[in-house]
Amino acid sequence: MVVLRHALRLDEVDLAFVGSSKAPWDPPLAPAGFEQARAVSRELQTFEINTIVASPFQRCLETADTIFKSWHKSLNTWHVDCKLCEMLTPRNLNLLDRPVPNGHIQDWMWHGVETEQAVQSAVPDGKVVVDDPRFPAFPESAEEAHARINAVLEDIGNRFQGNILVVAHGEAINRSIVRLMPWTAVIEAKHCCYSVARRTQDADGDWGPWELDVSQLHQVQVLGL
Repeated sequence: MVVLRHALRLDEVDLAFVGSSKAPWDPPLAPAGFEQARAVSRELQTFEINTIVASPFQRCLETADTIFKSWHKSLNTWHVDCKLCEMLTPRNLNLLDRPVPNGHIQDWMWHGVETEQAVQSAVPDGKVVVDDPRFPAFPESAEEAHARINAVLEDIGNRFQGNILVVAHGEAINRSIVRLMPWTAVIEAKHCCYSVARRTQDADGDWGPWELDVSQLHQVQVLGL
């Protein structure tokens, strides 16, 4: 399983985005972000990915879609799981200096549009299947987000066969490492960084535990290795 952080966001280079956008919590990729996604797609080809699963946030959808289209291979579809979403705090959703919308995030994330329709609008010519359209409650604590991401990574690993690419957020990089090596701490996770975990299957067909391949960490700084 390869866990990849999304590419560069527009709000990181356009300082007016947060103040002017109707959805500051969901910035798209910056133009340079698409270049980053295309560049990392070439590196990821060596993993012979069979399945892509992404967070529903636009930056992750665009990163996953760019990679999917650049490979020109026999993947028919890729997947979206809302449990892979960003840690749902006001800071992470660019809401520190703005009123928090009323109701469940499901109601205001895309201004009342259903998840499936919003995903198709974000990547209109993509071949995407929304596996779980339900968001966690906003806001959530760090502990709640960590437990959620740990669980969804384990679920994805059990749900899909073959080699899996997960496209998500910096916190997913953190959990992909710390859940397997709890004594470590991630101190930097750059855009399009990734971790790699592997597991083996015994003669009876049973899978062993996931193990982090520390030799394959890319653009991630970790204390305790």
